[in-house]
Amino acid sequence: MAATSPTNTVVFKGNQTEILALVNPKAKWKEAEHVLLIQAAAQHHILPQLKLQIDLQNRACGLKTLAKLEKDLRKLVGDNLGITNYRIRESKKSTPPSETALIIARDLVRGEVIQTTKDVVVVGSILEGSRVETMRSCFVFGAIRGTVLAGTQGIQDAVITCLEVAGGASLSVGNASAVLHLAPAGIRSHYYVASAAQGRLNIETRFLK
Repeated sequence: MAATSPTNTVVFKGNQTEILALVNPKAKWKEAEHVLLIQAAAQHHILPQLKLQIDLQNRACGLKTLAKLEKDLRKLVGDNLGITNYRIRESKKSTPPSETALIIARDLVRGEVIQTTKDVVVVGSILEGSRVETMRSCFVFGAIRGTVLAGTQGIQDAVITCLEVAGGASLSVGNASAVLHLAPAGIRSHYYVASAAQGRLNIETRFLK
């Protein structure tokens, strides 16, 4: 399966697991965004079970632009979305506050990959074989048994919080990462916070008041 938009602004390719959208890095952004949203809706209507993977081909994007694209695409395809291969355009302004967090009220199962520019809140567990990648923080009201990458574009104050890290789960904040196994915290006692400092992953135990 392959589809090409007018002027090759966006090229769609597909296989049995995902639809890949290659966005021409030389195309004007407004045109590329418009074509991408229309074609993504059409492709998702035909094959709603497949993940939509957007490849921006090393395009430089502002945080607000990227967040808006993700928001608009999620309205069309839901959580089954990934946006990769981009550079964050430097801004003289400080990092803007995160928009509404992406809330997932269920367990993430093997094979699921969540990629977002927003904070992620998982009301459940991140099971073995699943993965969360976010430019911001990830808050898990359950166990992490899979992989969580926070602060993927170098946002310094990103954190990962959870009640348990089990089964050799992999945690990463910015450039700091570790494979961990931490005992269950217990709903009424304490929880864990992972953060980065000087290239190292720090794990802090915090007690509920």
